[in-house]
Amino acid sequence: MPAVLVPLANGVEEMEAVIVVDTLRRAEIEVVTVAIETSKTITASRGVVLVADALWSEVDASQYDGIILPGGAAGSDALSHHMPLIETLREFDAADKFMGAICAGTLVLQAAGILTNRAVTCHPGVAAQLVATARQNGRVVKDGELITSQGPGTSFEFALAIIEHLTSTHTATTVAAGLILPSEPTRSA
Repeated sequence: MPAVLVPLANGVEEMEAVIVVDTLRRAEIEVVTVAIETSKTITASRGVVLVADALWSEVDASQYDGIILPGGAAGSDALSHHMPLIETLREFDAADKFMGAICAGTLVLQAAGILTNRAVTCHPGVAAQLVATARQNGRVVKDGELITSQGPGTSFEFALAIIEHLTSTHTATTVAAGLILPSEPTRSA
């Protein structure tokens, strides 16, 4: 069973975090949410309070198959300045491990310096800040071991693309059906 980390910071976009975590867990992917601050309690962008599974300092990121970055302007900014996370992203990139980012979460990958010549997307509202590579218009964009998506309204599509990538098309289709979602093939750039 694949295992992924989802770093959380105050200001995270709650839909992008919760929908992705919930959907992946339905596919029996081990998902561990990790707070980068000193408390497991996170206040999301719309005031929803989330409780992370662990603190960043309590996990060994190298033991995970992937990492998924939810957006939210303030949350993504905090993640971009968390050097242990930035170093982990660089290590995952060098090891060709799976990484995902949605909305402003793509800017965290840019902060790690790993987007050169990569096909990615992000929320149109932060597109001007994406300078490391050209923004693709797809709702979900896949480039090798990297999957990015545009925002809250694409959270289910993003999660299903990750499930398909980490497990199988059959698993993604089964999860989508259980959620009464349309199942579409992953779109690649």
